[in-house]
Amino acid sequence: MIFAKRYKDVIPQNQFEDDFCGKADIDTKDKIVDLMEKYSEPIIEHPDRYNTSFTHTTDAFQKACHDFNDMMSSAFFKCMDFDNFRSLKATVRCGRMAYIYSIIELQYQLLSDTERIPFSRELNALLADLEIPWRILEGQMIKLDAKQFECDLRAKALAQMHELKDAEPKFQSAYTELASAIEALEKGDYQATISNAGKSYESVLKVILSADRGNADKLTNEYMNQFLTVPDTMKVEGFREKVMMSLPYVRNNSGADHGAGAQEVVISKPMAKLAVNLAAALDTYLIEEYAARMTETEKSAE
Repeated sequence: MIFAKRYKDVIPQNQFEDDFCGKADIDTKDKIVDLMEKYSEPIIEHPDRYNTSFTHTTDAFQKACHDFNDMMSSAFFKCMDFDNFRSLKATVRCGRMAYIYSIIELQYQLLSDTERIPFSRELNALLADLEIPWRILEGQMIKLDAKQFECDLRAKALAQMHELKDAEPKFQSAYTELASAIEALEKGDYQATISNAGKSYESVLKVILSADRGNADKLTNEYMNQFLTVPDTMKVEGFREKVMMSLPYVRNNSGADHGAGAQEVVISKPMAKLAVNLAAALDTYLIEEYAARMTETEKSAE
C-alpha cells in the first residue's frame, strides 16, 4: 500500500501542507525530484501480452507517476502530461509531500537491484541535508519520530490480530481491547487506556495457552514453561520477569484497574502511551512466535 493510502487517516485531507508529512518549499521539492529524475532507469513494457513484439519505452520515474495517478485517481494529477517530461516534473514538484513520498515508493519498486541501493542512499542523505525527518527503508518511507513509530507499531499489532481473529475468533477480544485502548488514549481517558492495554495482552496469552482464566503472572509463567525460548545469553525467568511482566507492572501499579483507595492517582499521557505501545509490542511478539510455531507444526505434518 502506497504512502498516501497507508497514512490517509493521519494526513489532513484539507491542507496542502501538514506537520505529519513535513513542510517543504519548491526549492526543496526540486532537489528531491531532481534526484528522482537522476534514477529514471529505462523500462521496456509489453502493453499487449498477445503481441510481445509491440513494446513501449518509459522509465522508472514516469511509470511511478503514471501508476500513482491510476491508484489515486487524483484530479490534481490528471493534468499530468506523461509525454512531456518537463511538464511531468513540474507537476510533481507542485504536489503535496504525501504524493511525492508515494511516487518515491513506487519508483523504488520499479528500479533494478543495482539501482535501488544508491537511490536509497542518496535520497536518505539528501533528506537529512534538507532536515526532513523521513527516510526510505526497504521501499517504504519511514518517519524518524515517536509518533510515526507508534503508528506503525500499533497498526502492525492490530493488523495481525485482525487477520487471526477471522480464522480464530478467540482473538476477537484481544483485537477489540487493543483498539479500545488506542481509542481511550485519543480521548484522554488514560485509566481506561492502561486497563484495556493490559486486558489485550492477557487475552493474547489466554488464546495461545488455551486458557480460560488466569492473571498475567500465572499466564506468563505458563507461557515460559511451554513455549518461551531465549538466546543463550538470557535466562527465561529473567525475560519473563523483566520483559513479559513490564505491562502488567504498569497496569497493576498505576491504579488503572484496582482503584487508588483514598489517594487520587493521576495517570499521565506519556504513561498511558507507554502502556499502549507495550501492549502492541508484546502482542506482536507473542503472535509472531505463535505463527512461527504453527508454520513449523504444519511442515512437520506434511
